[in-house]
Amino acid sequence: MQTRRSQILSRSNRRGFTLIELLVVISIIATLMALILPAIQSAREAARRTQCLNNLRNVTTAALAYAEANKGRLPASGTYGFDPVKAEIYPARSWVVDLLPNLDQLAVYERWSRSRAFSDPTTPNVAVGQINIPILTCPVDPTADGKDGGLSYVANAGVGDQFVDVTSNAPTATANLGHHPVAEPFNWNGTTAGSPANVDLTAELCVFIPFFDFDVALTGSTVTPASAPRSANIGRIYDGAGNTVMFSENINAGVDSVTGARSWADPSIRSSSFVFPVAPVTGLSFGLLSANPASTVCWINRQTNVEDGSAPYPNSRHPSLSCFSFCDGSAKTLADSIDADVYVRLLTPGGVRRQAIAGFLAESPISGNDF
Repeated sequence: MQTRRSQILSRSNRRGFTLIELLVVISIIATLMALILPAIQSAREAARRTQCLNNLRNVTTAALAYAEANKGRLPASGTYGFDPVKAEIYPARSWVVDLLPNLDQLAVYERWSRSRAFSDPTTPNVAVGQINIPILTCPVDPTADGKDGGLSYVANAGVGDQFVDVTSNAPTATANLGHHPVAEPFNWNGTTAGSPANVDLTAELCVFIPFFDFDVALTGSTVTPASAPRSANIGRIYDGAGNTVMFSENINAGVDSVTGARSWADPSIRSSSFVFPVAPVTGLSFGLLSANPASTVCWINRQTNVEDGSAPYPNSRHPSLSCFSFCDGSAKTLADSIDADVYVRLLTPGGVRRQAIAGFLAESPISGNDF
């Protein structure tokens, strides 16, 4: 009888954990969680980065297809028209609109009114420009991913002055035409800023260039918009297609900084492109550009927490890097600690070309180990 009672008590005592055993189990689980969670987060970030790079490759492939159908010429960073009644320039569309057929968005493209402003409320353009196109957004861009009119990717508009926008002005107001070689105040060769030679030299530093769809002479320039340089020819990139950036991320893109309206069709440099701004100083040389930025916030990931539409530079939510695509169709990440000189050389399609100008310093060719 005593033996049976002892067996019952012993069996009863083995039904649960002691407090110490429970604490040991909890500590083991906590340790495993601490080890596993970073790996999970890292895997998620890697997956998002891969998706972002794939989106960039698709956008770049669309741009290359556009170039193939247009004698090698890439689309304009933004297209602007001229209203003869108001005697004003109006913003027509961004590069995104021109690439829509090659992004499997022909139905969207056919609803676009090409002869009117992207923001004209009397046309379908406003509604069309707010259609959500997932391929245009990075999955870690909270202000674009899944949003109407969202845009995370911007075109490389090269080197320009610090006044990086085109405003709605009469075509005689060259100081307000923003980032276009015709209007840039650079003086590379000791002659007159705005001369054909200076315009051509400035164009050497730009991949995408705005296009003015009219032929009205600009005061202060001997070049008319219709005859001015256009975006780069994909088969004539002197510095090498694999060494020249085509698109970048910018989590601040796709929004008008004045009105706050979101649209991937806005041709503003601040909305759909990015630049490396330099002060308009006489006697600039290509090889010294990285030492003379007009603003130190133009480097990668220097303005990741500012208002959308206010920073036309590469910015991303990927830790310590940003995604870029190149003119050969490749896409890769660049660390935000990249050498300043290498970064500037990656933005310019013709900076290595030697110029017959006394004292002129061309960029050095990029080595495969530079980035």
